[in-house]
Amino acid sequence: MAERRPHPTAAGRKPRHPATGQRPAAGTRTGQPARPAPRADARAERATRRPQDERRAPGSRRPAAARSGARTGGRPGGPSAPPRPPLRMPLASSPRRLHAVLIVIAVGLSLCGGRLLQLQGFDSAAYAATSADLLTRKLPLLPSRGTITDRNGQVLASTQPAVAVTADPTLTGPRAAEIADVLSGYLEMPAADLVPLLTKPDTHFVYLKKKVPALTYSALSAALAEKGVYGVFRESDPIRTYPGGTVGSSVVGFVGADGKGLAGMELELDRELAGVEGTETYESAPNGSRIPLGESSTTPAQNGVDVQLTLDSELQFMAEQRLAAQVQKMGADSGFAITIDVKTGQVLVLANAPTFDSSAPQKADAEDRGNRAVLAPYEPGSVEKVLTSAALIDAGTANPGTKVEIPARLSSGGAYIKDHFSHGTIRLNMRGVIANSSNIGTALLTRQLDKKTLHDYLANFGLGAPTGIEVPGEAAGILPDADMSDSQRDQIAFGQALSVSGIQEAAAIAGIVNDGVYNPPTLVKQKTDADGTVLPNPQENPRRVISSESSAAVRDLMAAVTDSPNGVQNLRLDAYTSGGKTGTAQRADPTCGCYRGYVTSYVGFAPLDDPRLLTYVVLTNPRKGDTGTSVATPVYRDIMNQALPRYSVAPDADEERKALPTEW
Repeated sequence: MAERRPHPTAAGRKPRHPATGQRPAAGTRTGQPARPAPRADARAERATRRPQDERRAPGSRRPAAARSGARTGGRPGGPSAPPRPPLRMPLASSPRRLHAVLIVIAVGLSLCGGRLLQLQGFDSAAYAATSADLLTRKLPLLPSRGTITDRNGQVLASTQPAVAVTADPTLTGPRAAEIADVLSGYLEMPAADLVPLLTKPDTHFVYLKKKVPALTYSALSAALAEKGVYGVFRESDPIRTYPGGTVGSSVVGFVGADGKGLAGMELELDRELAGVEGTETYESAPNGSRIPLGESSTTPAQNGVDVQLTLDSELQFMAEQRLAAQVQKMGADSGFAITIDVKTGQVLVLANAPTFDSSAPQKADAEDRGNRAVLAPYEPGSVEKVLTSAALIDAGTANPGTKVEIPARLSSGGAYIKDHFSHGTIRLNMRGVIANSSNIGTALLTRQLDKKTLHDYLANFGLGAPTGIEVPGEAAGILPDADMSDSQRDQIAFGQALSVSGIQEAAAIAGIVNDGVYNPPTLVKQKTDADGTVLPNPQENPRRVISSESSAAVRDLMAAVTDSPNGVQNLRLDAYTSGGKTGTAQRADPTCGCYRGYVTSYVGFAPLDDPRLLTYVVLTNPRKGDTGTSVATPVYRDIMNQALPRYSVAPDADEERKALPTEW
């Protein structure tokens, strides 16, 4: 039997399995049982087993075999294309997959560990502080501003407890309408105005109303607590009150809406009056309520210093009323009055007209909210002759009996000096020059004094520099240098070509008549802290400006003024001897850069031989008078006639007093 050889095309083919008719898969050895081949598509196989009469549900897809048959053009029930094998992605071996998973886990744990180390190790303190800040509220505890009183304890400025009502819109927004209904009655605001504030977006803080009395807020807070409402808070916002209204307002001043001093003593002593702010710190819940057992601390506020002024409020009130009436009567622009205790320099009266109410300063004109007696320099006129005479006498150049021949006019600097009264050549002694207020006679006497010496005396009297009185913005005035021209010296002699403030002039004359001892003017009598301890109140030391003999000689000159016929009729006091000097100066008008109108004044003291009080009254630009006698003296007399007995000064008027000679 011939041997059968395999067909060439079957070379290398593996024999088919006798049962299945399939060849072994690649990589298997012949003779070893092959693993069963995977089923091509289980879902397709299951689909072929469905009953032939089973209908397809609406909207369902036809079986894959049917769709395949449709694409190949086969008939239903006919032979169909073999199903496509499923797409399979090759996977790495199990060890590799395990290693990858472990690496991912390790990286994640490392990141978490690093973050934990940062939070707990490196930045723990910072994060703890941030957390504490988020849960901690800090409220300022405002100190009570110090009280201002007059020399007798009469209150001129005090503080009433009040608060500013605030809200956190993030807490009040959900119940804004309900909260607004509660607040409306207490804050006296329409609920419609409160709702927008209580719901204001993108903020944790809004002001609802300021300057709410503390008792009102207490009632408001209780009403909100009953409804379980949180989110409405308070800040200390005390109310500054001025019981006296206009009395001493130009000295006391006023504060702004933030409680800080803006004028007068309120500004000058603001730091001392304000005190030191404290704080209250406590832990709070997210809704803003205090955590009952949370940590809390309080740093108490230090209340401000109480200040006692030298002003006499009753005398001040009378002076303000009398001055205001005279300003109106004379048609003047303004006026001021100063009364000083010459023994101490304490100012008893510092009145201005027009003035303002410290409780409502915004209602007054800006120029009326200051203190003209301290802030507004002017040319003093003939009152300056008192200072000129003191320099002449103390320098040994003249004395009350020095004889002067006075012409009708005196040439000076290309112009002529004249007197306020017409005359030919007259003969007066120095006493007569002052009694008659002769400009020519004063200039002739002053020409005998070296210009530097005159300058040094005036500077020693306090001109050209602030006195240091406790009023912010004190004017220094203008005093020409020692190399002044001859014509300047002539004009300075009778009160032109220089400028002074009212307090400068009053303090200078007070020092001259006070036995030659100058006491710096002051408005502060005493300072007391919250514990009642009297605090140091340093004052400049008194200084001698002229000799005692020169002071007596100047008082002699000023007595000649009140002993003159005009003085006896218009200048003397009711029950006291006195000396004085009238003044009328041309008024510098800044609007035109020229002289327009007058500044009229009168200064006087009493008693004559032992002065205790001095009063200086000035009216600016009176339209119904142009002399110190008619315009300023009536106010001076009213103040002095009330002040002297009030301070227990014994009357010493001498009806038989004879005037000393003024002519030769």
